[in-house]
Amino acid sequence: MRYWRSGPTLLMLAALVACGAAYADAKQDRLPPGSAVAGWTRQGEARSFTPKNLWEYIDGEADLFLAYGFAGLETAQYAKADDAERSITVDVYDMGAPLNAYGVFSSERGEGAKPVAVGAQGYAGDGLVAFWRGSYYVKIATMDTGDAEAALSLAAATAERLRGTSELPSEFKRLPAKDRISGSERYVRKDALGHKALTNVVSADYRAGKALATLHLAHLLDGEKAKQAWQKLRDFEGQAGEGLTGVSGIGEAAFAVRDSSYGKMVVARQGRFVVIAAGEKSDRTELSRLANNTLRLNRQPAASRS
Repeated sequence: MRYWRSGPTLLMLAALVACGAAYADAKQDRLPPGSAVAGWTRQGEARSFTPKNLWEYIDGEADLFLAYGFAGLETAQYAKADDAERSITVDVYDMGAPLNAYGVFSSERGEGAKPVAVGAQGYAGDGLVAFWRGSYYVKIATMDTGDAEAALSLAAATAERLRGTSELPSEFKRLPAKDRISGSERYVRKDALGHKALTNVVSADYRAGKALATLHLAHLLDGEKAKQAWQKLRDFEGQAGEGLTGVSGIGEAAFAVRDSSYGKMVVARQGRFVVIAAGEKSDRTELSRLANNTLRLNRQPAASRS
């Protein structure tokens, strides 16, 4: 089958390739020098990858990074001076925006990782140190568990070279601060909760009474997109969920249901937003309160959110 591209599409593709080449050719300064950690040296020249060829470096993971707006990668290896077989790899992913960097960071962050004081929300475990800062996501991988201290030193040296803040992206101000569990924030750019209609979703866990709940807020392009997404969720839960009922007094429209995967849910919409409050052991009153507070927060001017 033959596919034809329109003139604007070809121009956009050419621009993407040109930007990738420019990224690869530009002199970058995000990787630590060979002298950053005593007893370690950098092996050869740093390598750069673009959206066009990222699969050559991380074939199985490239789609994840591209889905979050990947712009470019710089990577280098550092070897122990007295043992060339022991090396540490430093990868600096430029994700184009802090929210994208945080999104891919939160999607790869595993449970039980040990927090470390490097970059933003740095953690270490299983031969890996990872953190984000500004528009960058950084991964430092070791081949020998005995090199954990050197990996941390390389992580700190990398963080010092990156511009940008370590504060959570401003989009998380759309979620209520009260009762939020620190460090539980996540960002999913598309297909959140397995639904194609849910895009640009910020999430976090909350203490809801005596139980825990998870809040998801999708910021759609416009009110019509929000209506369509909410309706698709309602239609899906009407078939797959249990006990779907309408809920009054929350946003422009809302329903409650028990989902087979996420437990009890309250789903509401207002303007460009769709909010989902879910929890297996939370009661509907607490979930409704959480969803309602979120929609109220997003009726306020952005500057007043907290």
